[in-house]
Amino acid sequence: MSKIASLTEEEKKLLAGLHTRKQYKKKSVIDQQGSISKAVYYLNNGILSMEYQHGSKVFVRDFIFRDSPALVYPSFYLEEPSRYSIKAITDCDVWELTKENFEIGKKKIPNLGIIAFKITNLFHQNIERRFESMITKSAEDRYLELVENHPKIIQSISLKMIASYLGITDVALSRIRSRLSKKVAKNY
Repeated sequence: MSKIASLTEEEKKLLAGLHTRKQYKKKSVIDQQGSISKAVYYLNNGILSMEYQHGSKVFVRDFIFRDSPALVYPSFYLEEPSRYSIKAITDCDVWELTKENFEIGKKKIPNLGIIAFKITNLFHQNIERRFESMITKSAEDRYLELVENHPKIIQSISLKMIASYLGITDVALSRIRSRLSKKVAKNY
């Protein structure tokens, strides 16, 4: 958080003391769709997903990677039922800041409100980039971009989840991967 706005050493210690370190096993639900989100998370290790469940179908909204915040917005801020869940895709090591401790921190650390505002803006920027990508890029280009930005994703996340994130079927993703591997083979 101190990368987003300056904090004194005393404020950093106070903020660290407001967090709780938690371990989540693969497939654990950290924040449940339909419940009120009671914490903000900072991912130290592992991969999280943000998922919508509609009937028996699951749609991946986003992936959260190491050294990134995870938050069910606006549930956390407005105390309304969450429209999506946060789940551990791999075993995860997370710092958790509860709503109660966030409120304590805002009173004691003047820049914490600014940090929260900037983190919210980062989430909105990410959503805008994702939306723009969905309407301006092909599924193949979106896949290549995802793999380029997160090269180990293929070993950690199922192709079905990646396909959901890309907004395509797993069959379409298999075709894209096959076509790409043929291009690579042809260039050698």
